[in-house]
Amino acid sequence: MVKTANSVTLKDKVFQAILDDITNGKYTNGRIITEKYLISKYKVSRSPIREALTQLTADGILLSIPRHGYKMAPIDDAKLLEIVKLRAILECGFFETYYKLINSADMIKIKKLCDDYEAIPQINAIERWHMNAEFHLALFSFYKNQHAYEILNRALVLQSIYYLMRAKSMTYSASLHVAVLDYLEKKDIKMASQLLRADIESILSHT
Repeated sequence: MVKTANSVTLKDKVFQAILDDITNGKYTNGRIITEKYLISKYKVSRSPIREALTQLTADGILLSIPRHGYKMAPIDDAKLLEIVKLRAILECGFFETYYKLINSADMIKIKKLCDDYEAIPQINAIERWHMNAEFHLALFSFYKNQHAYEILNRALVLQSIYYLMRAKSMTYSASLHVAVLDYLEKKDIKMASQLLRADIESILSHT
């Protein structure tokens, strides 16, 4: 079920806050995160902190270190390959099936993301990676399948951890994104899908 503003719990808010810190690189280099630290940081009780940490552990984002705390789960090359294969099948499959749901207003929105992406200096590697992920999530949101969207979002979070831990020096460009949209407008869905897959799989050339 999609959460409404009224149904978002304190645990959900804490979960998202910790997740944002993780994907913004605040807990890299094996840093141990403790319940005590998070309670102090977010000014909440132990219960929502513990619930959020339990979910992050179950999602494979954090590892529990008994009697110490939590740290980011390592993402090795084999796990990255699994994530990329999942994304390629999920994103290209939905694109080829539901591309007709993408309307002119959607195209304007996602083209702006490409412009915003290119406006970010190359030196801001993490910010560019997040914009890359935002493009893929925005494109997928047009298919209006919340469950599949959440699967993709989790895959991108895990890939973010790999990026933060192993590949900060990588550079991303919006050129393939622009090409996907160009061929979509030309109704060449086969080529657009191939380019989308190439963009998803581009990280593998850096492993």
